Amino acid sequence: MKNNLSFVDFYNKHGISPVSQNISNLEEHFKRRNSLLTSLGIPAIFVKGSSVLEFGPGSGHNATYIASLSPNRYHLVDGSDVGIRETERLLSGYEIHNFKAMHSLFLDYKSSFLFDIVWAEGCIPHQSDPISILEYLSSFTNKSGIFVITTINGISHLSETIRRLASHIHINSIESISEKVNVIRPLHRKHLQHLKGMSRPIDDWILDVIIQPLHKSKLLSIPDAINVLQNEYDIYGSSPKFITDWRWYKEVVGVDRGFNQTALDSYYQNNLNLIDYRFEFSEHSPEYGVNLEKLCSKSWDVMRLIQDGDSEQWGVFTNLLNDISNLVEIKSPVTAKAISEASSWLQDGAPINQELKYFPEWWGRGQQYVSFIRK
Repeated sequence: MKNNLSFVDFYNKHGISPVSQNISNLEEHFKRRNSLLTSLGIPAIFVKGSSVLEFGPGSGHNATYIASLSPNRYHLVDGSDVGIRETERLLSGYEIHNFKAMHSLFLDYKSSFLFDIVWAEGCIPHQSDPISILEYLSSFTNKSGIFVITTINGISHLSETIRRLASHIHINSIESISEKVNVIRPLHRKHLQHLKGMSRPIDDWILDVIIQPLHKSKLLSIPDAINVLQNEYDIYGSSPKFITDWRWYKEVVGVDRGFNQTALDSYYQNNLNLIDYRFEFSEHSPEYGVNLEKLCSKSWDVMRLIQDGDSEQWGVFTNLLNDISNLVEIKSPVTAKAISEASSWLQDGAPINQELKYFPEWWGRGQQYVSFIRK
């Protein structure tokens, strides 16, 4: 229980569930979710009549789509009091009744029943021990069933790591949650207007991404997930798609068919694409990818130390940004300019009203979705 208590405690303490979505255009929302499931290898017909277990449904907005596909059994588990109540209210409001919502911390959840599809979106990264939670949640998938998770790594989260530190400068000494939001809302409103497809209220995003205490939390990358699950699972699909496998299917035989290793190889040749959602880059060397992963992962760890009060780490963070900027400059000069500008801005105290040319438009690709098939 201690592994996921701190993550949920913030929401329960303040009575919030800041993961709402704008689904006023339900048809458009369903199309987006359909596209996501299709990219993960889960066409709608797979869900109809199946058993589905969802961890961390938040306020239930995304659950409306899976529920609409008429699974035979649909269980939802969340440790947030507010979240589970809002999920029940929302689904019932759409006259959806084929679900069972349960209030439970993930590691306290028990079930002797194994599900055809286990869905864990946006709820494993940022835990204090994401590996243990990943292992536990994966245990509820049926043989040949599908396990879906989201991952976040230091590359995809770098722009938001910088925004956390910029906010930290302004709100570290403020106690009130609402006052924290009020102080930094002008900064993030200007930046978020450049992010395409933003469907969450700004204040919800600030609470969830910027103010949520993450001092003890860890990220979970695609390589982390593959390495943990590889004995029991084969990777199946992803969004965004990054796996290239040119092998002839008749050659893919044996106990270990190499799906996971192929995915790892493809990942380290393409992970630069996670750093800036505005661009698509050609494959690079695996060595380049490993180096980029190492530097950006360290940026997350240093950010946590700074937020824990270790002011000496500011210089380490500045040097890291310089190294990352130099690494990506040849392949993505616009991204490098944004990183360098952000670094200078942080060193100046991150003035909220300072006009920045490159940084506000730079966002990483956030979380990635990955599906696995249980062997």
